[in-house]
Amino acid sequence: MSAFPAIFDATAEFLKGKGIAPEVSKGKKATPTDIKRFHTQTGILLPESFSAFYTGFADGFEFRWEKTEDQWGVFSIPSLKQLSEDRRSWERRVRRFLHDPDQLGGCVDPQFRPAAFKIWGRMESWVPFWDEGNGDHFCVVAASGLIVYDQHDWYDGFGTLAKTNGLLAGQSLVEFVQNWSQFCFRRNKSLWWGEFAKHGEIKWEPEFFDMEFFRGV
Repeated sequence: MSAFPAIFDATAEFLKGKGIAPEVSKGKKATPTDIKRFHTQTGILLPESFSAFYTGFADGFEFRWEKTEDQWGVFSIPSLKQLSEDRRSWERRVRRFLHDPDQLGGCVDPQFRPAAFKIWGRMESWVPFWDEGNGDHFCVVAASGLIVYDQHDWYDGFGTLAKTNGLLAGQSLVEFVQNWSQFCFRRNKSLWWGEFAKHGEIKWEPEFFDMEFFRGV
C-alpha cells in the first residue's frame, strides 16, 4: 500500500484544524506501460519510491494551501509526460557544460574547473521534479533514489564554487515528502535551502521552520 495518501491526509487534517482547506489536484495512477515509456524516452529507470508514487498514488499531483500572502505551502510533482520533458531538457543543459570546457570560461576560475566538471558529471543522472520558481530544483538521483537540492547558480559568476549543490534532502521520495510534510510544505525561515550547506544536508528540524505549521510526524 502506498504511504503517500496517509501523509497528505494527515497534513490536510492538521491544516483543517487551523481553518485552512488545502486545494488538491491529483492525476490518475500511472500504469507499468507509462513507466516503461518514461524509460524509453529518457533512458532513466525511475527509483522504486518514484515508481510507487506514480503507479500507486498519482500521475501528477499538487497539494496547495494559503492562509495569508506570506503564509502558504505547496508540494507538487509533475506528470510522467512532463517529467520526461523536464529530464530531457535537463540532460541537454548539463551535457552542454559537461562536454564543452569553454562553457565555464567566464564563470569559474581555472583552478576550480576540474571540481566543477565533477559536479556536472554527478548532475547528469539527476531528474528534476520540483522547481523552486527561481531556477533551483529538487531532484532525484536516478541510480540511488536520493533526493538532492540543485542550486542553479552554484557555478555562475563567483569565480569559485558554491557548496550548496547536491545537498541531501531525503533518502527517498517517501522520506522527503514525510519530512517536509511535518512543516506543511512551508519554506524554511531563510527562504533559501542553501543555508544548510554548512550541515551538508537539509535539516528537517523545527528551529529552521515556522513553528505555527509544525505538525510533527
